[in-house]
Amino acid sequence: MSEFRLSFPACVIAGKNRLSADDLLLLRKYTFPEGIRSSEDVIVMLALDALCPEKCPEWRDYFVESLAGFILNRCHPAGSLDTMNAVWFEQVFVEDGVVRSSHELDLLLHLIDLAPPALASMTALALDQLAIALAEGRGPLQKGRRPEHADLAPDDIAYVRRVLRHACNNGRLLLDERERAALLRIDAAVKGIRAAGWLDILREAEITVECASPTAQGSTTRWLQIPDSFFTDDHLVA
Repeated sequence: MSEFRLSFPACVIAGKNRLSADDLLLLRKYTFPEGIRSSEDVIVMLALDALCPEKCPEWRDYFVESLAGFILNRCHPAGSLDTMNAVWFEQVFVEDGVVRSSHELDLLLHLIDLAPPALASMTALALDQLAIALAEGRGPLQKGRRPEHADLAPDDIAYVRRVLRHACNNGRLLLDERERAALLRIDAAVKGIRAAGWLDILREAEITVECASPTAQGSTTRWLQIPDSFFTDDHLVA
């Protein structure tokens, strides 16, 4: 049975705690002189990413752009994504419904950006990362979020807008059922008051939800605003 072995300089870099900018230059020159061209190259990239606990800032962009270029330009059908590409992405980068790291999530978003029209399965996967972060506290979108915090922040709204920008059409979001279901999973995970920007997204997607604030439920408002003390102060009661 054959074993996969890393060649030089990848084998040396893989044994280091930190992949530096100089290491990246060596990889570009000797290991990937023509970019990522084969499944073996992908294995080397993933091995380096997993074996080096720390990476230079330049690694993220190189990882994302190189793998996106391979998936879009080297895999069939060239220049676009199909169901097989989406299945391959989930098998390689997703574990228990969660994209494993923030730069792998960046890869997913980059693929959605580069390959319009985006596959509904991939956009739904990207939306589910937010739902899982809110409901279960797992995944790259949980980073920096308090465990008890399940409200949508402005960055969350911007994230959903980015994922779905391919679907914008004259103030409407033309979505597949899988994308609509993903939006509903996000909405179900929100525990506080829904932000106006989020309600706009639901409206544009033609999704109707109960949007009453928990603090407002069961409360009543008098048509004439008179304080309760008016009816209890002895000097005001006849």
